[in-house]
Amino acid sequence: MSKIKPLRLFFIRHGQTENSDNPPFNGWRDAPLTATGRRQLEAVARALSSLPFEAVYSSDLSRAVYGGERLAQLTGRPLVSGPQWREMSFGRWEGLTYQQIAAEDHDLIRRIFAHDGGDYAFPGGESTRSFAGRIEKALAGLQQSHPEGGRVALVAHGGVCKALWGLLLKLPPDVAWRTIYQDFAAVNVADLYPSGHCVAHLVNGYLGPEGYHSPGPGLERLAGRDIF
Repeated sequence: MSKIKPLRLFFIRHGQTENSDNPPFNGWRDAPLTATGRRQLEAVARALSSLPFEAVYSSDLSRAVYGGERLAQLTGRPLVSGPQWREMSFGRWEGLTYQQIAAEDHDLIRRIFAHDGGDYAFPGGESTRSFAGRIEKALAGLQQSHPEGGRVALVAHGGVCKALWGLLLKLPPDVAWRTIYQDFAAVNVADLYPSGHCVAHLVNGYLGPEGYHSPGPGLERLAGRDIF
């Protein structure tokens, strides 16, 4: 009896973006990477370059495309980018900081970040549930594209990584949004089985916001040919 191979998904947040000391709500705004952000993604791409990926995906926003292109070049796989993997749309708040939004409408921002277990929508943008639904549909499409399993990489955004963990761990969208933190260039790994079962992996070697400086034993294990 043949063993069922999972789809091993490496999902990665983009590197540091401009104004990270007082970050705006970037959303669909094509915020540029800093020099540090580019170094972070290049370090991640080098650390993952020995893995036998079936495909490399990314959001179509440049801060994610940069990392996807580097990884695709090093692994010899084409990059497939698309808008389905974009960050949550923050509507008219995009480009504004929390302080600027609070000064404009403190009551509205207080309600949206009340963390009361309900759905909340950004003015002119997406709600937490509609965003999670978009990522769920994108994930289903990804799994359908790789029915035989294997390894795929996705370079996207902090909110996308949170939404993916929320779906895989069956967390409500607002809980995933407020409780899961994703540093710049953070790497996440999960095995996805056709049954819907998920196995999460912790990867040794991550040393903070500068990204992967040296692969650790966790990464070496995940690079093995056999997927369990």
